[in-house]
Amino acid sequence: MKSARYFIMACAALTLLLSACKNTATQEDPETEVAANGQFNLRMDAKWGNEDFVIEQVYLDTYGNRIRVDQFLSYVSQIFLVHENGTEVLLKDFYLANFENDVELPFEVPAGRYTGLKLGLGIPAAYNKHEDPAQYPSSHPLSVAGSQGMFWYWNTGYIFTKFEGKIDTTGTPDAALLDSFLFHIGDDPYYRELTFENLNVTVPANGAVDMQLRIFVDQILAPVAGSSLDLATNAVTHTSEQDVLATTFFDNYAAAIVVE
Repeated sequence: MKSARYFIMACAALTLLLSACKNTATQEDPETEVAANGQFNLRMDAKWGNEDFVIEQVYLDTYGNRIRVDQFLSYVSQIFLVHENGTEVLLKDFYLANFENDVELPFEVPAGRYTGLKLGLGIPAAYNKHEDPAQYPSSHPLSVAGSQGMFWYWNTGYIFTKFEGKIDTTGTPDAALLDSFLFHIGDDPYYRELTFENLNVTVPANGAVDMQLRIFVDQILAPVAGSSLDLATNAVTHTSEQDVLATTFFDNYAAAIVVE
């Protein structure tokens, strides 16, 4: 009987010892580890040449026209950051940029090295004419309130970009800017997908890094490569009635965006 009692006590002690060892191993060698994240800040700012672009400031274009941009709004969609292993991280589905101010969008992403950025100018066809703005909450950029007037009820679909203001074509310094220019670009064929490759951006764990997306507004009107726009002769389009002008403007706009 005494031997049996000793045997039972020995087994119990061994069980406790094995349990303690198992718990210690689990604590020291967890099966899964939480991946570290960092902050990626995407900055979008508008430039006129080497200077900051300012809404309602008067500029001189390459044709000698004095122009003042009073409004510059543009949808940016499907923004992806591309990891060096090819994985694409969705940063933002839709964003309405108002270039009256510089734009800064902070995102939490897995730490690591990223080599590309993808984004769309405008609204993808699947969302442009086949969705009711009333279905979105008011804070959403595609909602009635969130679109800030960037929706055509009469034509159905969103206005991808609004670029409008006043112009003087007389060449007289300090003359009043009496004429208007207006570019309201929309419709599915104008959606543009931009891809920026061969980037080298490292998001540090528990740290932050910035990327600068610059829009050279002067190059929309007088691009390095493309068709120049003389606002004295081509100044107004609601897209459909001036499709060539609308295409020229939007192609120039897409080409005027760079990553720095």
